[in-house]
Amino acid sequence: MASTIVTETREWTRLEIAELLISQTALTQLKREAAQEIATLLKPEQVAAGTVLMEEGVASTGFMALVLEGEAIVANSLSTGEAVVLGEIGPGAVFGEMGILDGKPRSATVTAVTDMVIAGLDTAALTRLIDDMPGVAVALLSAVMVRVAERLRATNARVLELVEENRRLKGG
Repeated sequence: MASTIVTETREWTRLEIAELLISQTALTQLKREAAQEIATLLKPEQVAAGTVLMEEGVASTGFMALVLEGEAIVANSLSTGEAVVLGEIGPGAVFGEMGILDGKPRSATVTAVTDMVIAGLDTAALTRLIDDMPGVAVALLSAVMVRVAERLRATNARVLELVEENRRLKGG
């Protein structure tokens, strides 16, 4: 693999990509050495503003991605057809990690708001990582599981807040 990723705006070293991968918005549990090994497997992709990167309810094609440049929104659909924005993601954010683990339909829609550069890890690359560097693969999967658990806990806390708010509104 090349030691750099060249985008329209800059040249990224694998070390810079590894640093983003272990940043506060990504997989903080990873050690720098493991992140550098993973960075060699990431494939860059230019994405135009307005592109739907993954769609809620659509079966996963088995990839996760690190945002190098640009911004996207993460949204869920309501039964009315309206979308509720759950958050915004930018450089250093990881998305799609649940889909690479289970291949199930995506739980949210991710749409590029600006032109973006993402670095993706697909199922084939993950399989190579498991076969060739099992220790690094375990570190990656462990970091992903910590991130998923953090999101689940935050969701549970938000559900409790909504239940309490609903009780207050009902006067109980």
